[in-house]
Amino acid sequence: MNAQHKNTQHKYTRLMLAQLEHSYSRYMERYQLIEPSDRAIIPRIESFLRSIPAVEELSPERRFNLIVATMEAVTNAIVHGNKSNPEKNVEIWVDEDNDAITVHVRDYGSGFDPQALPDPRRRENLLREGGRGVFLMRSLVDVLEFVHHDPGIEVVITMHRA
Repeated sequence: MNAQHKNTQHKYTRLMLAQLEHSYSRYMERYQLIEPSDRAIIPRIESFLRSIPAVEELSPERRFNLIVATMEAVTNAIVHGNKSNPEKNVEIWVDEDNDAITVHVRDYGSGFDPQALPDPRRRENLLREGGRGVFLMRSLVDVLEFVHHDPGIEVVITMHRA
């Protein structure tokens, strides 16, 4: 490949990347909230979510489901992840694009294995504590994922727009 062709190809690649970045930034918005691990923040989560236009555009049922799942994730981050230690923050950020609203809730605890949680529907687990919140979140949203960090865990909640 000659130098002129390589230079032209390189300019074209940079132009395509610049156009892609511009296109991506036009269709993606991010909202963020960072709070100390204190249960007093939980009522503010609904207000935070409702301040996001894309959340308000969801149907009432889907909006309710997203809010409940997020409040559960924040409660888990405070109580189980950060052990209610106000020195450790809970980070909540919401990404919205043309297809979905994605809520991220991150704590700085020791993490856990979501696959190891007992199925709360099984008879032997009906009176047992633990696992119901994750089960509830899974039933309310389109996608629920867990990303492990060192330290902590990030719950990723996705609700498709359509």
